[in-house]
Amino acid sequence: MGGVIITKFTIVAMVVVVSLATLAPMIAGTSQAIRGSSLPVSHIIEVPWHQQFNGLFCGAASLEIVFDYWGPDIDQKEIADVARTSSSGTWTYDIVRSGHFSYLSAAQGYFFPNEVPLAGFAERPLGYAAFGYSSDSFWLEELKALIAADIPVIVLMNYYPTGGGGHYRVVIGYDDAKGLIYFSDPWGRDTNHLTDWTGIISWTYEDFQSGWNYAEYGLEHPYFGAAIMPWTIKIDVKGRLNVGSTAVVSATVSYPCPKPFDRSQFPAKMTEISIQLPDGLRLVKGASETAIGTLGAGNTVVLSWTVAIDKPVSGEQLEVTASGIVSGWVPEAWWAGSNVFYPPYSYSDAIGNSVAITL
Repeated sequence: MGGVIITKFTIVAMVVVVSLATLAPMIAGTSQAIRGSSLPVSHIIEVPWHQQFNGLFCGAASLEIVFDYWGPDIDQKEIADVARTSSSGTWTYDIVRSGHFSYLSAAQGYFFPNEVPLAGFAERPLGYAAFGYSSDSFWLEELKALIAADIPVIVLMNYYPTGGGGHYRVVIGYDDAKGLIYFSDPWGRDTNHLTDWTGIISWTYEDFQSGWNYAEYGLEHPYFGAAIMPWTIKIDVKGRLNVGSTAVVSATVSYPCPKPFDRSQFPAKMTEISIQLPDGLRLVKGASETAIGTLGAGNTVVLSWTVAIDKPVSGEQLEVTASGIVSGWVPEAWWAGSNVFYPPYSYSDAIGNSVAITL
């Protein structure tokens, strides 16, 4: 599941490859809002594109696309081991689990036994907020709202609108005037020269509704989508940073969980917020590390500190880190055509974010 082996690639009329020139007006943000709606008529997210290594790796490659969009690029081989990618491809629950992966965990897959990460991804020790959703209904409006908020969504769908086996793509845009949905398709291969190596293709809404109506074994409903994103941290400094004076630093920390995802899932326990001050700033009120307790998905907390300026700090960096522990469980994942399977397991991971500002 989540992978498709193609021996001969055919571009059908229902799938349109797209160049960046075609999308330029949408990327520039020139679209107008829909009358009676807060959503723009069209919107597209600029995401980096990564090609899947083989016909089984569309899930791992889609994860790499999303990881690279939000933060550092992660080796697709390492992602595949975390996602327990196998001859069956990648299961939906491992997509969400891979988003949570942090320094507290070791990968449980071994497609690449020499690449298995044993303590999170080196490039990003903290995991992301990650949620999956599936429904018997075609949730296009909610999907468009996520895209308009610049949140790319990994979807599991048929390769073609009429079938062709399961395939992961990343939804990155839509255009109501044209009735089109835009994907970053990790398959690439024969379409690379047609998409200017962007991997961007488009389907009509009707074709998307048909092709997205796909469920793998273990899913109760079709129309699966997953969103993976960092916690947001907004840092504000009030007061002049003159030597001998004081200033108030505040941090607004949000654990994002947009609709239609379930806010009761994955509460972040033992949440802590820490502040790292540059040389020249000194805490006079507030602690460098503050225990928040449990931060539920979709919730926000605000913390503030008073700092004294002992020497010039212009150009220095101040950093705030927020993280909490989420727990999850994934069932067994079978390799296709064999008696080999990855066993079920439970995990606990630290998710959150670190944000720095220049003073």
